[in-house]
Amino acid sequence: YQYSPKWFKYNNNKIKVNNNSSNFPIFKNKKLNLPLYQKRQYSTAYASSLNTVKHSEVINNFLQEKNLDPVYSYENLHLESIQELIKQETQGLSGVYLIFNKITLDYYIGSASTNRLFVRFSNHLIHLSGSKIIKLAVRKYKLKNFAFFILELFPDIVTKENNKQLLDLEDFYLKSLLPNYNILTEAGSSFGYKHTELDRIKMKSNYSLERRLKIGNFNKGKMLTEETKEMIRQKALNRTKINYSEEALLNMKNKSKPIILYNLDYTVYGEYFSITEASKAINCSVKTINRALKTEKKFLKRRWIIKELNTPT
Repeated sequence: YQYSPKWFKYNNNKIKVNNNSSNFPIFKNKKLNLPLYQKRQYSTAYASSLNTVKHSEVINNFLQEKNLDPVYSYENLHLESIQELIKQETQGLSGVYLIFNKITLDYYIGSASTNRLFVRFSNHLIHLSGSKIIKLAVRKYKLKNFAFFILELFPDIVTKENNKQLLDLEDFYLKSLLPNYNILTEAGSSFGYKHTELDRIKMKSNYSLERRLKIGNFNKGKMLTEETKEMIRQKALNRTKINYSEEALLNMKNKSKPIILYNLDYTVYGEYFSITEASKAINCSVKTINRALKTEKKFLKRRWIIKELNTPT
């Protein structure tokens, strides 16, 4: 696979550029060197984890067995200093990462778009809101027994146009290393994944006709007692009303935008002290009005032209 770690190793970390690939950025000292393009800002901090980091024996054995030479390597992920280091060193970068369990030797591979590597790291390993398998593993084996690697950097800012190339790069590592923490067999897609027969039986029983009818009839025709109604009423009456200070009210008033609505023939439809007042008057959301104000023609719902009151027509 072109531009993979194995490819660089066999070519002494030098890309032989021909006339057709002269625009491809060159890897230098394992960090992207883009002097001619300036398409993106990479982390300016020198990666202290590169070349100087001393891996534990289990990490060394894993990297040698898989023939991997990661761009960045991190252990002791439970330490705040390491988490901050990952945040600094991966700022503005995109690429393919690997999460490694040092106890079970299981691992997970994923990709992150521009400036999202630390987000992926924190979601999977700190907030435990990413992969469910990773979440259960971290809870069982603790964060200190995991390592985080960035296997390869993506050379450009990730856009809708080139996102497929990043997924292809991730797909190469998925199919080459076959990580057992990954459920999906193809990057960015659930196509090709087959549930086990036991999972299918569980899903069928979970959404059986009997269960659906039971859920549908759960509150059907249910009558609340007078006591329950009174409790709900008292709760509503006892809601604490926010008392804004005069200063806060003045700040809100100063930040409000008086606007004027015109009909399409530029006759005045109405004037309003704020966007909120206008939204209630014409039954339109505040977001829609704000979007219309940012456009060049200021058209709102194809019925009005909207402008701030101090803006000339």
